[in-house]
Amino acid sequence: MHWKSDCRHFAGARPCKHSSQCVGCNTYRPWKESCLIIKLAAKGDVLRTTPLSSALKQHRPNMKITWLTDHDAAPLLYNNPAIDELLCFDAASLTQLSVQHFSRIICLDKEPRAAALASILEADKKTGFGWDPKGYLVPLDKRSRYLYDLGLSDQLKFHSNRKSYQQLVIESAGLEYANQKYQYLPSEKETGRATEYLAKLLKNKGRLPLIGLNTGVGRAFPTKAWPADNYARLAKAVKKEGIGHPVLLGGPDEVPLIKKIVRLAPGTAATACDLDIRQFAALISCLDVIVSADSLAMHLGIALEKKVIALFGPTCQQEIELYGRGEKLSAGTACSPCYRQFCPDLKCLAGITPGEVLAAVKRNL
Repeated sequence: MHWKSDCRHFAGARPCKHSSQCVGCNTYRPWKESCLIIKLAAKGDVLRTTPLSSALKQHRPNMKITWLTDHDAAPLLYNNPAIDELLCFDAASLTQLSVQHFSRIICLDKEPRAAALASILEADKKTGFGWDPKGYLVPLDKRSRYLYDLGLSDQLKFHSNRKSYQQLVIESAGLEYANQKYQYLPSEKETGRATEYLAKLLKNKGRLPLIGLNTGVGRAFPTKAWPADNYARLAKAVKKEGIGHPVLLGGPDEVPLIKKIVRLAPGTAATACDLDIRQFAALISCLDVIVSADSLAMHLGIALEKKVIALFGPTCQQEIELYGRGEKLSAGTACSPCYRQFCPDLKCLAGITPGEVLAAVKRNL
């Protein structure tokens, strides 16, 4: 018997979904090329890389796209129409990849495990970052050089570069940047449950805009966080002016912070801090505006096409694309951005006042 293993319906170990013999099959749709995207972490970075897979599909609709990521980031890529195969970084996937040959590999992680894998695996063309025999990170082609230089030059990254991350990675892959959007698809069940949850949390207080106040920034850069006192003052101002319902968001690390904000702004609604990524995203999908520092919640807000009021201090606001929805705020301090993980005063974020954020929220309602 003859089997067409290049067909996108071919399953290998079982009949395809059409239960058809390959000879004479009218659903035969061959893959012409294959691409492996290696983007393992962090979760926000994984999500903001999804415009690349969209750009690849637009440019090469018959290219099979495989994405390798970490287990905790994988839920962000579920149901993505531009990803044909999703693999997690583990022994089983690495064994599988070790015997495959790709038309191209795009590695956008600078971690040694990712870059070394990109260098080891076989492909006709490689883009992004690799690992050389001397044990150093290297660009894999000329187009990746600018991305590489951004990581080494503060002057280039902090001041000279004006391109968004999406433009940088799409152009480094040799594709045209055309404002390709994030791809994240919550299910109807997920959004339905989130809607019910928020209705109970707010005790059906009536239909006012829901304004999410995201307190978490992750552990890598705690310096990205807006002060708790400012969140409390903002929550009180939102309620006093009657422009919406403030809803506090955060993860397990933010429990003490959220308790402090609720203590300072009594009656402010606070969501559960033990939600998984997709539950958290579903909540954000129900909001009208989200106020957040540079974080996963900010990226989810962008992906879900919400109005995002993004607060920036130590990180580069020019790399963030809001697609015309929301505003980016910063205090404009001379020391910002810095990408430092510790700061004695955090004046860059403390300098963004609750009044400024409230005005931005009102402009975007």
